[in-house]
Amino acid sequence: MCYNGYMPTRQELEAVISAAKLTLKRAREALQEWESLAENNRYDDMGTAEQEIAERLERQAVKDCRGSYNCGADCYTQDFIVGEKTYRGTLTCEYNRHDKTYYYVESCEFTCECLTP
Repeated sequence: MCYNGYMPTRQELEAVISAAKLTLKRAREALQEWESLAENNRYDDMGTAEQEIAERLERQAVKDCRGSYNCGADCYTQDFIVGEKTYRGTLTCEYNRHDKTYYYVESCEFTCECLTP
């Protein structure tokens, strides 16, 4: 990373890396917020919606268990729209552990409820 013959110092490069990590963190948070809105989760049919939402929530539960002593949440929710109605999908999880250290999703149950009459 040389600019017209200028080689940045280690501290300058570390500052650039820190700024990039912060920018990435904020972008990931913004994307997660965008994905969590019901209007950004529209589906043509209930079957597709339930399958995709359940899979997304289960992936999140598995991700939250990565690393030692990390256990996911008891339940995860996601609002979504099918036709003109808004629904809430809920994944309820049960966890178990390997060697009293590493958690994993033992089982989960997905349910939906309609939020609009």
